[in-house]
Amino acid sequence: MEALGELYRELGPAMVSLARSLLRNRAEADDVVADTLIRVHDKAPGFRGERGLRTWVLRIVANRCRDLLRRRRFDAGEPEALDPIAHAGLRVEPMAEWDRALDQGKALAALERAIARLPREQREAVILRDRLGLSQEEVAETLGIRVGAVKSRLFRARETLKRELESLLGE
Repeated sequence: MEALGELYRELGPAMVSLARSLLRNRAEADDVVADTLIRVHDKAPGFRGERGLRTWVLRIVANRCRDLLRRRRFDAGEPEALDPIAHAGLRVEPMAEWDRALDQGKALAALERAIARLPREQREAVILRDRLGLSQEEVAETLGIRVGAVKSRLFRARETLKRELESLLGE
């Protein structure tokens, strides 16, 4: 149990961020993280260490999220009814330049909505690479795909996000 506590202290924020970003539901994400810790405990004797511990654990989280999404119809609701910044566990700190802070909050909300609209494969790659900071190789290991597929998914996702944000923010 001590080892699980240490694992959670080290990887918990990434696990929670990944689950919340994919599921868009705090309670379900917290359940997935708890379930992942139980699975890690149960499967630890079979862990060979060929891949990093971080990618192994995040792969379990991603797979559990996919299972949940397959079992229910994903519906994030209307963008107006959702505060995507708070819902994703992000914060926008007030700044001295209030207008700039409001613009930053608006841009982050638009970005969260745009990420939520990406196809699942692209959304997973963006979250793992750009939000959690995994290398392309780690993303590939976590998702069980080749590095070339990661690069392709990231390219398509970033192009889509760029177009959507430019049109939403009037640039």
